[in-house]
Amino acid sequence: MRRAAPILVVLVAAAGLLASSTAFAHSGAFAANEPQPPPTFTVEKVAETVYCLFGRGGNVGFMVTDDGVLVVDDQYGDIAQGIVEQIRTVTDKPIRYLVNTHYHADHTGGNKVFQPLATIVAHDTVRPRLLEYPLTVQSTFPDRIKGLETEIASIKDAADAYRVALEKDVGIMKFFLDNAKTFDPATAAPPGITFDSHITLWLGDQPVEVFHIGPGHTDGDAVVWFRKAKVLHAGDLLFNGMVPFIDTAGGGSAAGYLKSLDTLLATLPPDTRVIAGHGPVTDMKGLQHARDFLKDLHVQVEKAVKKGLSRAEAARTVRLDGYDDVKPLFRAVANDVLAIYDESRAHR
Repeated sequence: MRRAAPILVVLVAAAGLLASSTAFAHSGAFAANEPQPPPTFTVEKVAETVYCLFGRGGNVGFMVTDDGVLVVDDQYGDIAQGIVEQIRTVTDKPIRYLVNTHYHADHTGGNKVFQPLATIVAHDTVRPRLLEYPLTVQSTFPDRIKGLETEIASIKDAADAYRVALEKDVGIMKFFLDNAKTFDPATAAPPGITFDSHITLWLGDQPVEVFHIGPGHTDGDAVVWFRKAKVLHAGDLLFNGMVPFIDTAGGGSAAGYLKSLDTLLATLPPDTRVIAGHGPVTDMKGLQHARDFLKDLHVQVEKAVKKGLSRAEAARTVRLDGYDDVKPLFRAVANDVLAIYDESRAHR
């Protein structure tokens, strides 16, 4: 990064488009835990050695070198072998590393398939999230879902923004609960190497730098910097073309999400290509646009908090102009309003 990698290390140490719903469905973000049709895989060459693979789940990135392949994320278990086969259409070099950008099943579900092939690397929090968090979900989410459904039933207007946000919360909680019900630690395939803030993986003379800036989308977000290719895999710190997901139950932070984007924008060279966690490949302008959306939303929610609005009133009234391209496909704007509102109130 802008001979920037050292700068990012310092910052980390100091800190301790989709155009249609069809395209979004193609990404498969947090689909219901039920049989899905086989995905139509698409491989896009992003740089001379780096590719993005679209399927069903978080976007897969991979770098091909003479010394092997490094893969970023692996979508779901039932399609992971297809991901391996797609990589094989590009190269027959061995897959040496798999980096998980965070713990969500649409990014780690294929770990079991990749485990015999590669060393799995992730942030320190990802391993316990894969091995222990499902038990927390099993014990706490049913009552939380029941409480939300009771509140939803009390709101008669189906178009009410607060109700829509609660319905989306129920949907994602049911997704996590469905996955937790089938949890088997023997098949979790957690990372074998974990890191705190930064690790560099080498394939021959090709360095791949993996950073954790802080809690954002989850408490274990990793971004992957293919230094020589000038390509960043941002994981779910970038939902390109859609409202982002701040997983507060999974340790995510609204303020941290914004801070992570600011750090990346201050550090990466201007000609960087960016692989989003969901949505099409973009550039620094796309990353800046996602940051501006979140920053402007923070400003509006802070105004609502200062006015003394309740969280429901904030969800119903906060609006953003100039972001018609940011679609409420998986999360509604009101979901992010609630996350920012709760965090703001907690720190007052």
